[in-house]
Formats: sequence, structure tokens, C-alpha cells
Amino acid sequence: MTHDLVVANGTVVSPEQGRFEADVAADDGRISRIAAPGTLSSAGETVVDATDRHVLPGVVDPHVHHGLFRPLAEEADTESRSGLVGGVTTVGNIFRRGEPYAEVMDDYVAAAEENYRHDYFFTLGLLSDRHVAEIPDVVDEYGITSFKWYGNYKLQVAERFDLERNLLDDVADRFVRRLADLDGPTTLAYHAENAEITQRLSRDLREAGADGYEAIVEKFPGYAEAQAAVAGANLARQHGYDDDFYVVHVSSRRTASDIADLQSLGYGVTAETCTHYLALTCDECDQRMRINPPVRSQADQDALWCHLRDGTIDCVGTDHIANRRDEKVGEDIWDGRWGSPSSATMLPLVLSEGVHEDRISLERAAAVTSTNNAKAYDLYPRKGTVRVGSDADLAVVDLEETRTVTPDLLQSHADYTMYDGWTVTGWPTQTIVRGTLAFDRGDVVADPGHGTHVDRPLAGGST
Repeated sequence: MTHDLVVANGTVVSPEQGRFEADVAADDGRISRIAAPGTLSSAGETVVDATDRHVLPGVVDPHVHHGLFRPLAEEADTESRSGLVGGVTTVGNIFRRGEPYAEVMDDYVAAAEENYRHDYFFTLGLLSDRHVAEIPDVVDEYGITSFKWYGNYKLQVAERFDLERNLLDDVADRFVRRLADLDGPTTLAYHAENAEITQRLSRDLREAGADGYEAIVEKFPGYAEAQAAVAGANLARQHGYDDDFYVVHVSSRRTASDIADLQSLGYGVTAETCTHYLALTCDECDQRMRINPPVRSQADQDALWCHLRDGTIDCVGTDHIANRRDEKVGEDIWDGRWGSPSSATMLPLVLSEGVHEDRISLERAAAVTSTNNAKAYDLYPRKGTVRVGSDADLAVVDLEETRTVTPDLLQSHADYTMYDGWTVTGWPTQTIVRGTLAFDRGDVVADPGHGTHVDRPLAGGST
């Protein structure tokens, strides 16, 4: 029997089953067979020799912002190209607009389908009562089951998105209840920030002439993140929705500790951190790392690794935004755009800073970059695992390959990287998306439009 693709003689890394030597075959986009090593190497129309390499489930980056400052048609192309360099096979693109989604989604969906090189799903920001009313239709018509609550926009959405009122807790209460009432599984991603505190601090710091990276660390203190995370999780708990409550980009040791306490009390809250919090400290940051929440201290980084290892934090994302340097770097820390590009370095940094530094195991690395992310967003077992019947999304990794990070290496629209000049060990040599070789030793070979939207499980809309 001939298979569409065979990855031969690799070491499969499975969070569920550990490591084992195997050949992996794919047909019609799915994993069709897992066999003893060497038994399928002559049976593939395309054969990837994975000798001395590890085969991980393709990276699921659950947290990117494609199309935020440029048209999605352009950014889906360039940023999925970049993601493939780092073993990314699926992304969760977080999209928010002030208009009703019924008015904008058709064009947005079409632009995505024509231009993504890897797979994707959408998470929609809930900013108004109108968005709350649209939830059942969004689920039924577009297969979108994940939404975002922007705690940082609480006092800003009216002006920022030309809405009648701000995103106060009564609106949040309505969309948590609406999601809890749906029959099918959903996910609510939450940006934890006490906006009343950070707004006042921002005004005070600017009036005092504060500058440098420490100014935004002071503007967004860890306790304001922690307080909001607990309050948001508790509101979800009041409506029986905490099992689907997902705290994005946890940056503070206080937040991680408080989430651990909530979990010990039976809360089902899931936590995500990002690679910049695991790899950087505020002492080495400049305007390239102007991110909300900001990179914090060495003590925060150490705590995040501990909580990633013990399971308090179960997911890693990137919060990827593909700015250009002239847009990103302003006159001072208060100027310029938020966010930085990082999808392509997600898995390599987790391998280099995590596995090679003995902070987490290789199996845990696969879990937090793929399997757990797929589970949190109801993509599993279609995504996030190496098993028969799942999508053939694979990252073939050379754990010993060392590269120097440069913008050219990462192939993004962004012309800078937070990790410029870093020596990073552990890189994909091939990335496979639904059984098709998409990246091969430095070359992105998947065309725009190869990627497709991943519809999530649906169960009949609202009750």
C-alpha cells in the first residue's frame, strides 16, 4: 500500500504515550498508520527521513493577532509562512471589531481561506451587548466557539471602537451567562487586568516623567493582573462556566500563584503564558518588548517555569503581532505600537530554554505547545496529537540543531525580533500540515490557501 506521505524512522513524542520509535503515514490529510520504524519508508509518495530526529504534534499557537494593523489577506500569508518555520500548524487568531460580526465576518473568512498556509481558527472579542446577542449565530454559522473578554478595554471600548458604552462588568456578566447557556462547548479567553488601577498608574507615571521599560512594568503591576484573574474566574464560577475560562498571557508570579489556589479549590480555570515571559526579563527589555502585560523580573520568570512544569499553567502561546520596527519603536516607551512577533520562535524557545535547561521534559514541551492548547480550544483530538485518525500535523525536530535568530530566518513581515542574535537549540527541519510537507529545511513550500478553518464541535446552539 502506498501512502500520501510517510515520516520514517523518527522518535514520536506523545504527551499521552511518551516516546517511541515509529513510522507515521498520512492519507487524505489524516494520520492513517503508525508502524514499526523502517517498515513504511518505501511506501510513501513523499517520504521524510526523520532518523535521529523527534516527531512532535504540530504546534498550536492559540494566541495570535493577524490582521490587526494590516489587511488579513496580507498577514495570513506572511505570518503563516513565518509560523511554519517554527513548526506551527494551527493558530488561534484573535479578532475584534466594534461592528456587529454579521456585517464583517464573511469578508474576513474569505480573506483567511485564500491566504493561510497552515490551519487556523478564530477567537472573537466580545465588546458590546450587540456582540452578546450574536453569540449563537456566530457559533452556528461560522463554527467559531471561542471568544475573548478584554479586561484591559473596560474603560476604553466606547471611544476606541465607536460604541455607545464601555465594557463594564454588567456586559461581561451577560456574555458569561450567554456562553454558559449554550449546549455545545465554548472557551472564553480573558485578558486579566484591573483597568481602573492601570489607567490611574499610567496617568501618574506619565505626569512624573517616568520613562524606560520599568515604566510599563509599573503601569501594569502583577497584582493588578492577579486581582483581575481571580475576579474574572469567580464570575465564571458563579455561572458554572469556570471549566471553560482561559486566562491568556499570564505574566506574573502572583497571578500564577492565585490561579494555583483557585485550582486547588476546584476551579477548572486554564492558564496560558507566553514565550517572552519564559525567555526574557525586564532588565534586558527595550521598546521591541513593549507588550501588555510586560515582561517582568527573574523571579516571575522562574515561577512561571515552575507552574508550567507542575500544571498550574497548561498552555503556551505568543500574542504574536507582526509590527515593523519603524512602527514599533517610538520616541519613548509610551510611543509606538504594542505587541511583537514570536510565533516562529515558540517551539524552539520552549525546547532551548525549557527542555535543554532541564526545566520541563520533552513530553511536557509537546503538551504545552500543542496538545493542551488543542484541548483548551476544543480542537482535540483532530489537532494536538500523533494518532491514527487525527490530522497529520507534525513538526519534525532536530533537538541538537542550533541557529542564530534573525528576522530573515523567521520569514515574517516583521523586520525585527525580540530574540535577534540569540543562539537557540532545537528547531523543526520539516513542518507537515494535514499530510502535506509545508516547510522543508529552510524553505516554506506550502502555498497561500493551503490552510483551512478548523470548525469546532457544535451541539445545536443555545438552550
